[in-house]
Amino acid sequence: MEKEKQNLANEILSDIKRDYGDVEKFIMEDEDGPVFCIYADDDLLWKIFEDWMDEVSSIEFNAGVNEEHYLRVIP
Repeated sequence: MEKEKQNLANEILSDIKRDYGDVEKFIMEDEDGPVFCIYADDDLLWKIFEDWMDEVSSIEFNAGVNEEHYLRVIP
């Protein structure tokens, strides 16, 4: 199961880098389903957010003060 999760993470990250370029960090969360966070500069995060907001179950832009900015995505 862990290998499947890692393969899925690698596939998603590869697709994101192909479509959007530089991503600082990509993390799969430990949840029942595929939930992941994308860390990048704000302009790229907004681009991904706008492109995906109608394509995924949930997408949240987390941009707290003095925190890393990222998208949390549930496909």
